[in-house]
Formats: sequence, C-alpha cells, structure tokens
Amino acid sequence: MFAGTPTLPFTRDEHMARQAKLRATLAERGFDAILVFAQESHFWLTGYDTGGFVFFQCAVITADDAPITLLTRRPDLFQARQTSTIEDIRLWWDAEDADPAGALREILREKGLAGKRIAVEMNTHGLTGWNLYRVQTAMAGFCTLEFDQHLIRLLRLVKSPAEIEVMRRAGKLLDKSLDAVIAAARPGVMDSALTATYLSVVLGGGGDMPPNAPLFNSGARALYGRGVSQPRALDPIDQIIVEYPVAIRRYNVKTEWLILLGQCTDTQRRMFDTVRSTLDRMTEISRPGTTLGEIFDAHAHGLDSAGYAAARFGATGYSVGLTYAPTSMDTPPMIYAGNPTVCRPGMVLFFHVMLGDMETGYAAGVGHTLLITEGAPEILTGLPDDLTVIK
Repeated sequence: MFAGTPTLPFTRDEHMARQAKLRATLAERGFDAILVFAQESHFWLTGYDTGGFVFFQCAVITADDAPITLLTRRPDLFQARQTSTIEDIRLWWDAEDADPAGALREILREKGLAGKRIAVEMNTHGLTGWNLYRVQTAMAGFCTLEFDQHLIRLLRLVKSPAEIEVMRRAGKLLDKSLDAVIAAARPGVMDSALTATYLSVVLGGGGDMPPNAPLFNSGARALYGRGVSQPRALDPIDQIIVEYPVAIRRYNVKTEWLILLGQCTDTQRRMFDTVRSTLDRMTEISRPGTTLGEIFDAHAHGLDSAGYAAARFGATGYSVGLTYAPTSMDTPPMIYAGNPTVCRPGMVLFFHVMLGDMETGYAAGVGHTLLITEGAPEILTGLPDDLTVIK
C-alpha cells in the first residue's frame, strides 16, 4: 500500500532535458561518458535523493542515449527507485573483499566503453581519495579517465524558473528565521539557543536540515570565520555574528548579520557601516556582463579605502543552490580577485562582507543571497534596515 510511484523534485521533462544537455556537452568535449559521484548532480539530473553518497556510489552517463546506470548499496535501492528517473540500478555488497570499482569497470565494459575517454566528477565529497584511488587502479589500461573540469556543476550554475521558485521560497523562510533569531537574542541566553530557534523555524516551516552547521559566534568568537563547539551564554554587552543556510528541496539560500547586545561603540558603528555600504555597492553592480572579479574589486575597494585592508578576506562570496552535506557553498565559482566568470541571468550568488579586528576584538559581518536578472538583481534574503542593537 505504500509503494507509490516515483516522486521527482521537478517535472520528468525538466530532468530529461538536463540529461540531454549533459549528453550534448559530453559529445562536444569529446567524452564518451561521465562517472557521476556528486550527490547534487544525481539529484539535479535524475531526482535521486540520498545520503548514501558517503559510500561508493556512481552513475554512468554516456554521451549517447543509453540508459543511465547507477551503482550503489542495498540500503539505497528503494530510494533510488522512488526518487529518480533511473531504472538500471546495480548493487555492490559490503564484504571484506568488496570491489565496487571493479564492479564499475564491468558496467563500463558492458556499455562498450573499454578504451574510451571518460570524464570523472572529482570535485565532490562523494568521491574520497581512497575511492578515487580504487577507480584509477581498476581502470588502469582499460580506459582513459580525465577530470571533468566541473562540467555538471557549471551546467547547474544558471537556474531554471522552477529552481528559482524553490529558492524564493527558501528565502522567505530564511527571513522568518532571522526575525526569530533577533527576537531571541538576549543576555543570559546560550548562543546555541539561537541555533535552536533558527532550526525550529526552518524545520517547522517545511525546510530541510541544513547541509552544514550554522555559525552563531558570540563574544570573542565572533571574529572566527567558522562555527565552533561549546555553547556560550550571552553577556549584557556582547556581539553575535550569525551566518547560516536555509534549504528547501536541497536548494540553499544564505544570510549573514551582526547582533549587538547592550551597546554599539563608535568603532563598531564604523565597521558595520563599512561592511553594509560595501555589500550595497557589490549588489548594485551585479548585472549581466559584470565579472565576479569586478565584484571582488568593489569589496576590496570598500574595505581598503576605510582602512581595513589587513582584516578582509580573500573571497567575498560564491554561488549557492543545490548542495548536500557538508557544505552549502556550491563552488566553483567563488568571488575572488580576477575571477573571469561573467554574471548571467539565473545565477544565484551569496555575497558576504566580514571584518574581524583582532586588536579591538570587534567583528562586523553582513551578507545576502541574490538572483542575477536582466536588470537590477533580485534580493532573495532580506536584512534589517540598520544594525541590530538590543538594549
């Protein structure tokens, strides 16, 4: 009674069009097939949704119209059938002498790919160094393996109207979560309680568990660029940097904001005004034809001209969209000096501007997610009009 029919995240026609686009690109680049290891690629192409990518899992997609073959483990069999367009699913079994790479070689042999040129998706947490070693060993002398140069990831860079609508929904949910986090920030509250507030709003509102742990860093830890363990109680005079993703159907949008408790010093106000005006300038120039390198230049100019050159980061944002654990960064591309990637309508980017002054111990950070359009960018995640100071 529970068997049902496959439940795809997008229409079957959209998934099949993505597969056709990939096959055409493979043919253009002279590849006979690609070995797909990234879970987000599986999802984008076929709808397949699982966490089983932490083990050896690979889809073989040829440049011709041969059916996709998925090699995975038994726990993922029913999920692959129910969530994807894939019909040819093969299993490898756990054992001391398990050889999934050898099983993959036999699938390639069956498809007539011996001696052929095959792309391999390497920039993914779905292919560990150990598994890559096993694949390279198994294929030695059998075929030619080459790095795919982020082939599928770059095909995903410009979002479809259906993808954009999902990300708009995620943005609205994120806005609600940020309002709730600000309302919950009070002296004596554990900073981890803010994380709980964020998760409650997101999960209660139909969102997914985030692909990476959020950043709710308070006190001296507000200068950190990553989240840390060990919750901390907020002081009457405190600072909190929040940065986190919100995902719906695995599509992420992000935010970054500064919350102050008790007071705002002149130094903090200047730092905040600098990062906010810099973010505004970066957003203003984000139009079709602008390069990501030019957006970074606006970031560098804004901070350097205010005297913060030594405190700024070497990148100021990145593409966001469909990702799985352990990250909500859908990279490449990242926004750094000289990046020639050109903004195109349909790209979704997260901009963040962060300052950490190790001498004063003060931090400031702002960030939002935006959609590149034919004109001015569409902001998908809103921010308060001014610095949040809770007294």
